[in-house]
Amino acid sequence: MEAEEGVMEVEGGVPKSKAGNMEGEEGVTEVEGGVMEAEAGNMEAEERVTEAEEEVTKAEAGNMEAKEGVMEAKEVAQEMEYYYPYSTFDFVIVLVLSKVP
Repeated sequence: MEAEEGVMEVEGGVPKSKAGNMEGEEGVTEVEGGVMEAEAGNMEAEERVTEAEEEVTKAEAGNMEAKEGVMEAKEVAQEMEYYYPYSTFDFVIVLVLSKVP
């Protein structure tokens, strides 16, 4: 009788053990899901960093183009000073004086 009761208790404990095992597996699955979400968030953050770096690169390229444009404008201004050393005001004075009898 006692042996049968012991067997019954063991048999009753087995489903409880299986249920505990299932809960443990569900907990592991939840942790794995959290890890996957964290990795996805990390990937999104890395993509945003990459996009920001690309924007910085574009801005730097635009800055370089602007500097080149300024340099070209300075070169043109120097050429203009070489070929036309007088200012517009000087030309106006010359034109006015040339019209005076």
